[in-house]
Amino acid sequence: MSTMLAESATAHCGRFLQALQARRMGPELAAVLNVRADSCHVLDAKYEPGVRAVVLYELGDLLVRGDLLPTADADEPGVVAPGLRVSAFPHDADLPSLPQLMNPAVVGPLLGGSSRSRVDLLRYRPGKRATVRVRFDGTRSLVAKAYHKPEKAAAVAEESVALADAVAGARVLGFAPTEAHLDELGWVVQRPVGGRPLDALVHNPRLSPADAEGGVRLAARALAELHASDPTLHRQRSVAKELKRFGTRSAGIATVNATVGELGAGLAQRLIDLDDRLPAAHVGPVHGDCKPSQFLLAGPRVHLLDLDHCGISDQAADVGTFMATLRQFAVRHRLAGRPEALTRRLPVLAEDFLASYLDALGDDSDHRRARIRWHEAVALERKALRSFARAPRSPLPAALIHEANRCLDRLTDTA
Repeated sequence: MSTMLAESATAHCGRFLQALQARRMGPELAAVLNVRADSCHVLDAKYEPGVRAVVLYELGDLLVRGDLLPTADADEPGVVAPGLRVSAFPHDADLPSLPQLMNPAVVGPLLGGSSRSRVDLLRYRPGKRATVRVRFDGTRSLVAKAYHKPEKAAAVAEESVALADAVAGARVLGFAPTEAHLDELGWVVQRPVGGRPLDALVHNPRLSPADAEGGVRLAARALAELHASDPTLHRQRSVAKELKRFGTRSAGIATVNATVGELGAGLAQRLIDLDDRLPAAHVGPVHGDCKPSQFLLAGPRVHLLDLDHCGISDQAADVGTFMATLRQFAVRHRLAGRPEALTRRLPVLAEDFLASYLDALGDDSDHRRARIRWHEAVALERKALRSFARAPRSPLPAALIHEANRCLDRLTDTA
């Protein structure tokens, strides 16, 4: 039985890898959708063995979602080889209000404008969320987000207001003001905020290192202000549950890639074992997805974006996730053979962020540092599993797991 299951998982993974071949899939997608397209690119993908397999394509000017079915021989409309159910944007079965969000005649009047408002797609995650900018005239615009679950939108709307109120007197930190919550549609509407994306500073080797260092340190101070605030938040973010999911996902990966699956399971168990030996967590408000792309620098102020994952948890997780993102960038650059100077400076920026955060918080204790280092490894495993979901053949997942183990080695060496 186990051999049959392994063969089935391997076959399913093989079909997913075929679906990632944009040049091969382009004609198939164009034919089933009855469109003409000169190009096809894979924009995103998510593969979890035994759970789901989704690919987002850019087919000419059209966005196309493809869901890989359990078997390749499904005989139904809208299915192409290798067993991919195809739907053209804005159709998304998990986001039923998406066509309304993309329709100026609907969204304009709903948000206080006219039916001739302009709607621009900013971000789309199949089955999860879509973000658009709605322009009403030459000067006014709003950002609207549609969520796959109404309760998710409600939580984001409520907690974004609570967070904004809690940091109203902050010197550095700010949030995009929430304008409305359309409960029946699962939408949250915010005013746009301006600024320079921090990740643009981090990634640009032509800029002075001082620019990136200054931006990272400012972001660290903004995060410290969030952690020192006292909003009323209701969502609890449990790292114990996430570690359990790491083990489950690694077991699924092992059915199609034994090496990565075993590495992931081993790291998950090591994290669990070390967690029992760490000092108690500093629990409070967290962003939940803290990385350079979430920070907009506007002079002496910083806008923190995307509150989908905010809640109450161990605050070391935010710092560890930010640092892990910079280490992930460094690993990617190294695998791609990019200039060594850029690869070397990213871990240095991670340490700058840590030092600035601890200084702003006024707590440079070994206990807080230990939990941050541990959460850095947690975030690297999370990123490794996501990397596998996007590209099962990539060397990046294994490299990120090795980097996480090195973080834990440094933690245990200094413990």
